[in-house]
Amino acid sequence: MGKKLLTTGLLSLSIAISTALFTPAYAEDATIATVNGTDIKQSTLDTLMDMMKHSNRVGDVDKSTLLEDLITTEIVRQEATKAGLADREDIKKKVKDFQDRLILNAWSQDKVKSLNITDDELKAAYKKRMEGQAKKEYKARHILVKTEPEAKVIIDELKNGADFAELAKKKSTGPSGPNGGDLGWFSPNAMVAPFSEAVQAMQKGDVSKTPVKTEFGYHVIKLEDIRDIKLPDFEAVKPQLKRVIEQEKMKDYVQSLRASAKVKILIDLAADKKAAEEKPVVTTSDQKKADTAEAK
Repeated sequence: MGKKLLTTGLLSLSIAISTALFTPAYAEDATIATVNGTDIKQSTLDTLMDMMKHSNRVGDVDKSTLLEDLITTEIVRQEATKAGLADREDIKKKVKDFQDRLILNAWSQDKVKSLNITDDELKAAYKKRMEGQAKKEYKARHILVKTEPEAKVIIDELKNGADFAELAKKKSTGPSGPNGGDLGWFSPNAMVAPFSEAVQAMQKGDVSKTPVKTEFGYHVIKLEDIRDIKLPDFEAVKPQLKRVIEQEKMKDYVQSLRASAKVKILIDLAADKKAAEEKPVVTTSDQKKADTAEAK
């Protein structure tokens, strides 16, 4: 049975181009095959092999299969060149676009490596992030109703000994109602501001004395428990912090390039925006009417 090719011709060709563009010519980069006089280099095969490993397909690949793929791709490429496709303007543009992306990617990688993010910068970013993190989690139930008078009646019922969970099942309009209003454990930033502020001002076991208004309606809240949140260690978030700082520095650098570049915009963006705003919006009902009229 013949070996199945694991990569597309486009992928093989892309790798061949990128290897040619960005891999320095070393004496040990041996020619491992020729196709009608065109060399296929060891570095191209190695690059393709690495990509397969990183795509978790290493168990399915071997060098002979990948080499055969590269050979087949080169044969097809030569046929396409004979057909004059390389001289077509649309193909030239796509090749240039592809090359531009490769160059931009290589430049970005080199620039990021040159940033040299220090431990002091990472520790400062860690401190800032941890200061903004919630230090406690809360476990609560709530009863959500549409009006404030409804919420006040519920508060009075609770004062008279009604069971919170049973009232929630009967009267709450929120999705947690059937579960007795149970919200489980949550951090304050997971809730809308009025709700989280009310919870943080309560003590364990408290029931809100007045209704809490949010965009969803009026809430009666019972705070059942509070616990400390274990914040991640510096080493655990260090890689993520490094990426964030790199992105911020790259953004600042690109903005500085934009500020110093001589740019001329030759189209009237304001007019285009105004035209878009003035364009009538066709609703679904309008479209249905038009379709019906056209059908008649």
